[in-house]
Amino acid sequence: MMTEADGETATLFPKSARLRNLTYSAPLYVDVSYRVVKKGHDCEEVTETAEYPKVFIGKVPIMLRSSYCTLFQQSEKDLTELGECPYDQGGYFVINGSEKVLIAQEKMSTNHVYVFKKRQPNKFAYVGEVRSMAENQNRPASSMFVRMLSRAGAKGGSSGQYIRATLPYIRADIPIIIVFRALGFVADKDILEHICYDFSDTQMMELLRPSLEEAFVIQNQQVALDYIGKRGATVGVTREKRIKYAKEILQKEMLPHVGVGEFCETKKAYYF
Repeated sequence: MMTEADGETATLFPKSARLRNLTYSAPLYVDVSYRVVKKGHDCEEVTETAEYPKVFIGKVPIMLRSSYCTLFQQSEKDLTELGECPYDQGGYFVINGSEKVLIAQEKMSTNHVYVFKKRQPNKFAYVGEVRSMAENQNRPASSMFVRMLSRAGAKGGSSGQYIRATLPYIRADIPIIIVFRALGFVADKDILEHICYDFSDTQMMELLRPSLEEAFVIQNQQVALDYIGKRGATVGVTREKRIKYAKEILQKEMLPHVGVGEFCETKKAYYF
């Protein structure tokens, strides 16, 4: 329904809404039940109730051809007389005279690992991504990427396919072996146990060989943390502050859904 300037009401059809730049909508009414409980001087409860039927709370746009639409189940002849195309399937709205449609949007779920094979030629062969979000926390998701370089993307044309990680608030990609060592797993054997469950799997071991060789110069946790801290937002600070900064990134920003405090390194290493 629409109300004219002189106070008259008339049925609003989609064609009129388009021509007059109106919103094709319908009023929404609700029945309100009002109940008040008061305590008197003698602690007795006094209840007051009131009913307000058909309270107007606003207007809701109507989808064309829906069960609330004036075109619903109209014949082709009636649709033509109303200025509508009989082959118009509806499913959209008329807002201020313009036709609007709802567009579905997809978003990757949080705390789930997605792996994408990149179409070649590309710098990377595979990219893994996880948008991590801790439960019961009102903060943006923390994204983390793990990328395997393609043979053509390896530095200097090397045949080694390095695997590197992108950590939150760290400007450069970090070799995955350095990330493991920063988490406290220094020995190559300990790291391989978290990645490759079967040491006789020669194919997996060969895939990890370039990454192990890349991080060979860093052999303890403090150096690994300093390596990460140097590539963070800390510029011109002491080594101790860089290490502290890297620890906070690994504890609070890296995979927060696994844990955000101390002693979560083992769980994060297995997830990583």
